[in-house]
Amino acid sequence: MNLISNTALVLAFVVTTASSLVADDDIAAEMKRLEGRFERSFANAAGTVFRTVKEVGNGQETVVTYDDAGNVVESHQSEFKVEKRGPVRVFSFFNAVVTAGPNKGHTQLETNSYIYRLEGDAFIEAWGLLENDPNAPRMFSWKRVKDGK
Repeated sequence: MNLISNTALVLAFVVTTASSLVADDDIAAEMKRLEGRFERSFANAAGTVFRTVKEVGNGQETVVTYDDAGNVVESHQSEFKVEKRGPVRVFSFFNAVVTAGPNKGHTQLETNSYIYRLEGDAFIEAWGLLENDPNAPRMFSWKRVKDGK
């Protein structure tokens, strides 16, 4: 190899490494930004209102659903990662374990992903929009819960 091609290889390596470090810093900052507790409510066909709480932090997510009397109906824990795919951010969770409810003990090792957006205290999930996603399109909106509320 000549000096020009060696220089080009070194330059390509430096640029790739630098952009990877920026991406890693961006992911770390995004993981930190997502940390916290979020809630949403929904009603079933009978009109019973349920409350779901999502706690996110340290690459782990716990989701617990409560009935109208405050009883735990279902909960699960999973690992997660975030990434940027073009102009959208993608939340992927995997190694899920159901910790309460009728399916307690069930594990789901596969990765599930959805597009998300965090705007202020609102965490919005958009399912079924990624290529080859078998889920029907739907959206969920969560509100960040402040300490003491």
